[in-house]
Amino acid sequence: MNIGSSETTREAPHTVALVNSFNFQEYVLPEHKNYLDFSFLEWFIGFSEGDGCFCSRIEDNRVRLSFEIGQKDAKLIHKIRTMLGFGTVSSFTRKSERYWRYKVEDKKGIQRIMTLFNGNLVLPKKYIQFQHWVTMGKAICPPSFLFKEQRVHISLQTGWLSGFLEAEGCFYAAFRVKDKLFPDTWGFDQKFTLTQKDVYGESLVLQEITVLFQSNVKLHLVKKPTCYRIEFCSLKAHTILVNYLSKFPFLGRKKITFRRWWRIYLRRENPLYFKNEVLTLKTITKLKKLCSQINL
Repeated sequence: MNIGSSETTREAPHTVALVNSFNFQEYVLPEHKNYLDFSFLEWFIGFSEGDGCFCSRIEDNRVRLSFEIGQKDAKLIHKIRTMLGFGTVSSFTRKSERYWRYKVEDKKGIQRIMTLFNGNLVLPKKYIQFQHWVTMGKAICPPSFLFKEQRVHISLQTGWLSGFLEAEGCFYAAFRVKDKLFPDTWGFDQKFTLTQKDVYGESLVLQEITVLFQSNVKLHLVKKPTCYRIEFCSLKAHTILVNYLSKFPFLGRKKITFRRWWRIYLRRENPLYFKNEVLTLKTITKLKKLCSQINL
């Protein structure tokens, strides 16, 4: 049973405090680790809020907890295991496609996960899922563990958004030509998007993200009743993203996607690009191919 499912946690959360920074003072590194990489932990929390699952099951009349992330990106899953220094990695097949799973289910590992996420979550729905998960597993909580009734504000000064975008973000571009004789009619349609189901106020988090990217873009409903998307199309928002990801880069295959998208951004950023370009059929084919390969 996934404790985080909407069917099991529909009661509305009460008001919680909002803090401005992550706090890893209670997190205990595995014995063989001697360096706390704050940016990675922030990235990991953001990625987990997109793709992670706080799970539980009843076995031999006892509650068993686990934490899981499933991905097609095998190298990324192994990287997570290496960076954290605990948990296991396995593979499984779903609809004829191979996936990889990072999983924590031993007592020490679960206790580390508890102290890592406690007070450090951003999304309201993940906060509620984590709260239920901890409550069900209170028998194995670390000594002196106190659940923190707080969430963290999003900032461009932490790695959280990089992890969240790596899990949930999408990148898109297309090359358009109305008349190849007139450079003013040539250009790229380029954007990056985030989509979230609004369970406990996640649309407000999306709105916070629009502020970070200095955008007046509006949320639009993509699936009834409560699935919303934001699309960033402006060069200004793209410049903010490029600068942010230069400081807090993606860690998995999406960094290749972003690199391809970034090459198109560089052409848009340079106002002289099309004035210096001879738009032949070969050039048009090359630019369209560049766009089509973003998500390969």
